Amino acid sequence: MNWTVWILMSACFLALYDLAKKASVRENAVLPVLLGSTCCGCAAFLVGLAVTGRLATSLAAVDARVLVLGLLKALIVSVSWIFTFCALRTLPITIATPIRASAPALVFLVALFVYGEVPTVCQGVGMLAVFLGYWAFSWAGRHEGIDFLRNHAVWCAIAGMAFSALSALFDKFVFQVARAPVEPTQLVFQVGLILVYAIGLLASRAFPSAHAFSWRWTIPLVGMLLAGADWLYFKGLSLPDVPISVCSLLRRFSVAITFVLGALFFHETNLRRKGLALALVLLGIALLCR
Repeated sequence: MNWTVWILMSACFLALYDLAKKASVRENAVLPVLLGSTCCGCAAFLVGLAVTGRLATSLAAVDARVLVLGLLKALIVSVSWIFTFCALRTLPITIATPIRASAPALVFLVALFVYGEVPTVCQGVGMLAVFLGYWAFSWAGRHEGIDFLRNHAVWCAIAGMAFSALSALFDKFVFQVARAPVEPTQLVFQVGLILVYAIGLLASRAFPSAHAFSWRWTIPLVGMLLAGADWLYFKGLSLPDVPISVCSLLRRFSVAITFVLGALFFHETNLRRKGLALALVLLGIALLCR
């Protein structure tokens, strides 16, 4: 299949993952949710490999290089998700998810200097539209009492977005420069996430939390949907000559699905202003893909 098909399928899984994530972490403890959902996602991935007969070959392909790359990927992603889940715990999904979706604009900027992916005039206008969308979200947030400059959850969302951009850039290195195999690398990545979250949860016992953990049926879905989205994304990214800036942008079209379904399921308000901001972000993403 063409790489765009893999990435668009990943975007659909990612939209459902965002909804399950919000339902799981809303007014809940972050690290136990992350650990529980990641364990379920890892188990689903292992079952998938076993059913298709690729578990033994994937384990055999885990060498020192794959181990290092997979664990580095796990460390970057775990930091991104901790920030993102802390933001999503309190922010409306119609604000938190579009902030994270603008990560491709940062990817695009860095890819320009690191990988030499020179933008066109149209893509430059697209980046401007994304940043205007950011301003529009801050305008919409003020009508809900959210000060973008002083709200800690907003800065957590921005930090999560920045580490997400770093993760996307690292993906290009892993699968296009280092040519790491997809399934063995994802296997190490999934196990690495469990180790990071387990260590973080043990360390957090020394600090009291304002949020107690409660189990929700959406927690296993978070991990399983993300495992599926990552597998589809890695398969597309492993194909030759895939531009990481465009690939990352195309995957973020999931935010449109999340916005509509999130507003419906979580009964969020101020949708007209947020819709305008989202339209600017999506317009910027579309122009960046040209």
